Amino acid sequence: MRDALFPVTSVAVLVLTAAGIVWRARNKRWVQDLQLALNAQPRLSVIMPVFLVLCAVVTVSLGVWPLEAGFAPGWGFFPLALEALLLVGFTVWIARRPFPTD
Repeated sequence: MRDALFPVTSVAVLVLTAAGIVWRARNKRWVQDLQLALNAQPRLSVIMPVFLVLCAVVTVSLGVWPLEAGFAPGWGFFPLALEALLLVGFTVWIARRPFPTD
């Protein structure tokens, strides 16, 4: 039971993050404010997605090493890496949207 706690918790965090993204994306004013914030300083807004991609790579490597050593809870790192990539995808989706005309 204890071996399954970390992977189950990681999947729960991934699902809650996806639900939060869907919930926030429904608010058009929040999306517009985020677009304006990303457009305000485009070079600085690249730092966070690059950092998240690097964290995803490190998290995958942290998951591979325990799996190679025979520890089953290493699977819990892969949903965390997917979560980081999900946040990068959401940021790219917001940045590539056309600005509202109103």
